[in-house]
Amino acid sequence: MSRLVRTVKIIVALLLLVAGSAGCSLFGDDAPTRDEQIQKILDENAEFTVFLRDDATDAQRNDVEAALRALPGVTEVSYVNRDEAYQQMTKLFSADPASVADVSRDALPESFKVKMSDIAAVRQIRDEGTVGKLPGVERAVFTCLDVQECKKMSTPGPTGSPS
Repeated sequence: MSRLVRTVKIIVALLLLVAGSAGCSLFGDDAPTRDEQIQKILDENAEFTVFLRDDATDAQRNDVEAALRALPGVTEVSYVNRDEAYQQMTKLFSADPASVADVSRDALPESFKVKMSDIAAVRQIRDEGTVGKLPGVERAVFTCLDVQECKKMSTPGPTGSPS
């Protein structure tokens, strides 16, 4: 399985995990609008994930963790090793285990899940772009941070016109 396909599967799995843990009670009689409810879920789940490179050293991993803990607005930093990532993935895809049958523990990267005080703090970190440039980091993954971003992410782009 190519590295890109594996990375995309991992990112989709983590996004689904975040969405699932957020709860999706988006319907109500005289409750806030759907957009307001979605924004509330985003605000209550202000977090991002940092994936480490396969060749990241112990020193780099420790430095990344220290840098993440020092970010303004951080409330929690959790390290996820390959075994934990594999367990999370198999649980997430338990209804369709064949879709991840070829993925081994070694194929999954180590990562840090970073919880923030609010969505504005996440936006600041994302927009600065420094976390993804830390030595040992493969990439930092941010979900949509407001309703409009979520709508853009879920709307298919143009596929081109037939000739």
